[in-house]
Amino acid sequence: MNIKYCKKYLLILLVLLIPFSLIGQDIHFSQFLNSPLNVNPAQTGFFHGSHRFILNHRNQWASVTRPYSTFSGSFDMQLLKRKFKRDIIGIGVVFSSDKAGDAAMGTTQGSLSLSYTKGLNRRNSHFISFGLQGCAAQHRFDYSQLNFDNQYNGDFYDASLYTGENFRKDSYFYLDVSTGMHWFLQIQDQLIFNAGLSAFHINQPSLSFFDNSKAKLNTRFTFYANSEIGLNVNTDILPSFLIMKQATYTELCIGADIRFINNNSPYFYSAIVVGAFLRNKDAFILKAGLDQRKWSFGLSYDFNFSDLTPASKYLGGYEISIIYIVNRTGKRKVKEIPCPIF
Repeated sequence: MNIKYCKKYLLILLVLLIPFSLIGQDIHFSQFLNSPLNVNPAQTGFFHGSHRFILNHRNQWASVTRPYSTFSGSFDMQLLKRKFKRDIIGIGVVFSSDKAGDAAMGTTQGSLSLSYTKGLNRRNSHFISFGLQGCAAQHRFDYSQLNFDNQYNGDFYDASLYTGENFRKDSYFYLDVSTGMHWFLQIQDQLIFNAGLSAFHINQPSLSFFDNSKAKLNTRFTFYANSEIGLNVNTDILPSFLIMKQATYTELCIGADIRFINNNSPYFYSAIVVGAFLRNKDAFILKAGLDQRKWSFGLSYDFNFSDLTPASKYLGGYEISIIYIVNRTGKRKVKEIPCPIF
C-alpha cells in the first residue's frame, strides 16, 4: 500500500481511538504531592496558611516528535476559619492544559473545588476532609497542522491543495464531576500521617469527535498515603505512594523524600528536599526541592524504562512545581490548622 495512504488511514484510526486511549492519559504529575487539587478535591484548603497558589509544568517524551506538554495552575483558600474553630471550608479553582503531537491534540479544562474539613479532637491534630469538584473541559485537535496525501501534487507538498478529508468537528465539550476524602493525623510535631481516596469522572462523560455515545471517560480512582517522620531536629524522611486505577490502566508511584532543614524558626524557615520514586513499568524519578518560608520549588526528571525505551532512549521528561502559601510560617505544630507534606 502507498505510504501516503498508510499515513492517511493511520490518522483516521488515531482520531477514532483517542477516546479509548484517554483512559490512561489523564493529566498527572510525578510530583503528585505538589499538585493536590489534581489528586483529590478533598485537599482543597487543606494546608498550613490562608491562601495557596500552585503552578505545575511537565514536558514528557521530548525525544519523540512533539512531546506531551502539561500545565496546571491552581488557587485555593480557607473560609470561615475563625468561626468554625477546628473546622475548615475550602474553596479553589484549577486550570489545566495538556497537548501533544503535530496536531496539538489535547484537553483544556477549568475546575471549581469545594471541601469541608472536620476537626476530630481538641488538640487540632486529627482531621477528616470531604471534597467535591466540578469541571468544564474541551478536547480538540488542529487538523490544519496535518499533511494529507491529496496535498502532494506529484512533485512536492502543496499546503494550498484541498485535503480531501471532511472532519465533522475538531473539538467537543463536556462536564465532569469528581469527589474525594482525605484523612490527617499528627501524633507529635515530628510524626504526621496523611491518606486519601478520590474518584474523578464519576459521571463518565462521553468523549468522541464522531458523536459516539459509547466512548466514555472512565472513572479514575486514586488512593494515596504519605507521612512525615522526624529522624532528628533537622532531618525528616517523607515516604509516600499513589495508586491510580482507570479501567484496565493501573499506575503505582512509590518512593521517599528526605528533607534537610536549614532554619526551623517560624519566619525564616528553609529546607532542602531530595528524593527518588519509581513508577511501575514506566520510569525512575529523581527529585530535588527547596522550601523557603512561603515558597516551595520542586524539580524532577523521569528516566523512562517502559516499552517506549527504543524511541525515548530512556529520556522521560522534566517536571517543575512552584507553590506559594500566604501566612505560612515554617513546619506545622500541634494545635495549628493542618499542613500536608510537600
